[in-house]
Amino acid sequence: TGPGGVGKTRLAIELAHALEEGIVASPEEADVALLYGVGFPSFRGGLARWMDFIGLDALCRTADRYASELGPLYRVTDRQRDMAAHVRTFYS
Repeated sequence: TGPGGVGKTRLAIELAHALEEGIVASPEEADVALLYGVGFPSFRGGLARWMDFIGLDALCRTADRYASELGPLYRVTDRQRDMAAHVRTFYS
């Protein structure tokens, strides 16, 4: 397993796609929707905040491992990988 498990890792990748494709306007908007809409644990602050907390480098390593075992749905986006390489966060 990784910092968030299979489900949370997959959701984090989908959130990145939604942001990059303009489906969601901002990390804040996505976090509020996940907190109130799906019941994401409020003490984590939302999924984008959680990714910032664990670090995108950790998410990328975990997702790479899952992708090799479970397939391409677990490939992080190029932007996530770039953010990890440059130690960027969603809330900075």
